[in-house]
Amino acid sequence: MKKIGLYLLFLLPAACNKSTGDSPNPPALTDAVYKNGILSTGNVSNSGVTAPVGYNWSEAQHSTGNTSLSNVLLGIACHYDAFSNFKSADDFTVPVGQTWNVSKVSVYAFAGSGMTNPFDVLRIQLWKGNPSVAGSNLVAGDLTTNVLNSSIDSMTYAIQNSAVPAPGVTPTTTRPIWKLTANITATLQPGNYWLVWQTHTSTGASGFSPPVKIKGSRGLPGWNAIVYSSSTNAWQVAFDTGIPFTPPTLPQDLAFEIEYKY
Repeated sequence: MKKIGLYLLFLLPAACNKSTGDSPNPPALTDAVYKNGILSTGNVSNSGVTAPVGYNWSEAQHSTGNTSLSNVLLGIACHYDAFSNFKSADDFTVPVGQTWNVSKVSVYAFAGSGMTNPFDVLRIQLWKGNPSVAGSNLVAGDLTTNVLNSSIDSMTYAIQNSAVPAPGVTPTTTRPIWKLTANITATLQPGNYWLVWQTHTSTGASGFSPPVKIKGSRGLPGWNAIVYSSSTNAWQVAFDTGIPFTPPTLPQDLAFEIEYKY
């Protein structure tokens, strides 16, 4: 006998406030995560080396078909210490028709060898507009408060290109990438925003944010991450010079995540 699926629809009386004409309970907000690119290039390097069990590589890329030129940049400085003051930034857009109620922000960074997390401080800012451009406005956060809530191993190692240009660089596990998360409260209306972050390590090691990776591509149009250095007191484009150095240099993007409701 052929089975027939039954779909039952129950119609319930809607509750309302007769005295004010208020509508029923407002619809629940939707949870979402914005991801500004990925870091993993898989668990097998361009040269065929398999990463440790459970881990992936974040390998500097060369454009498909070009075996003589590769990206060389492993990370953008994002740390402060007694001698230097760097901060990294990249942008994102809240679409028309949405309002984001932000609750968490995560960035990625490495600071040399060792499987023990060295990061003890994370500072976050959210800007409406590019922080390097006059007229942009700080929306939330500051660069004095430590908002680091958690720091976990991202199970990814930053490595140079292991095959291009020949002979490549042998993959190592000396640069584990950590995911640093902060609880941030902000309400963002539609528009272009910039996330600024700064880290510190308990070991005194410098911190670097790894650029986004796309297999077979050195970069995409529109990539526009920037970095600030106290030595120049200025923001500049975060770019990759390539190896061997071949103009023009290519702007990069940085990976981060924003958790929100809309």
